[in-house]
Amino acid sequence: MSEAGDVPYRQPEEVGPGPWLVLVGLVGALLAYAVLANFTDELRAALWGEPGTVTGVDCRTHDIGAGLGSSTSCSGAFTADDGGPSFDVLVEGRVGSQTARAWLADDTSGTAYVSPTVWAGVLPVGLSLVLAGVPAAVTVGYLRHTARARRAGGRPPGRGPERR
Repeated sequence: MSEAGDVPYRQPEEVGPGPWLVLVGLVGALLAYAVLANFTDELRAALWGEPGTVTGVDCRTHDIGAGLGSSTSCSGAFTADDGGPSFDVLVEGRVGSQTARAWLADDTSGTAYVSPTVWAGVLPVGLSLVLAGVPAAVTVGYLRHTARARRAGGRPPGRGPERR
């Protein structure tokens, strides 16, 4: 018999889901930030944008190249409903004529959205809440359950067999 046969076998302790939940929560928060930072201009324009009129809308089609298709960009002069000078802006949305109702997302450097809808932001905001909120809620619930079990004298869930 070898010396290894005399050593009792001990199974390593399991780590549990806590660290993985925290990691998923951090990744979710990062993805939620990316979604909210990049996909909600139309939502901001619909909720808090400055209403006005875009005139002299000019759309140009650009060839992307090598059979990849084309893109269209529009620009025009935005004039706020409450007065003030007009200034050039990018125009997004369905532009059906030279003059259109629009909402400005942010002051003079922004983009004017023709007929923005709140629904354009519901998906990004909802997705962000799911990506960041669900892992965070599960992590908090797990950590509370673990702390409660330790205070009661029991073993936290997800641990290996009890040693004696």
